[in-house]
Amino acid sequence: SWNRTRVEDVAWSLEQGGGFLAWEDGKAVGCVGWRPDGPDTLTLNKLATRPEARGQGIGAALVREVEKVAARKGYGRVLLAVSRYNLVVIPFYERLGYRVDPAAVYADAHPQSPPPLVLVKEAARFP
Repeated sequence: SWNRTRVEDVAWSLEQGGGFLAWEDGKAVGCVGWRPDGPDTLTLNKLATRPEARGQGIGAALVREVEKVAARKGYGRVLLAVSRYNLVVIPFYERLGYRVDPAAVYADAHPQSPPPLVLVKEAARFP
């Protein structure tokens, strides 16, 4: 959610790995972060787009850029977690080739929240 994404959250992602911002007319309209989680996994996090910019392909383009980073750096998969309170986004990720993986673990799950749903896309399916 763009409204719950704080500058501090994006800064943390950048410190852990990296990230991208999408700009339109000098205004940030989307963001995504990533961090390495072991030698084979790049974890995507903090994907958000401004509500008025949704439906234009910005989120999908940001995800594809993270996949390019994963491919360039030799990661075997991209992993992401979806909050149990935000399951409406699952079809978006499935259209991008991500699949729910019940065996996958999200390392930074908040202990006070229900366990997130973890989705994975294998490198063989990267663009």
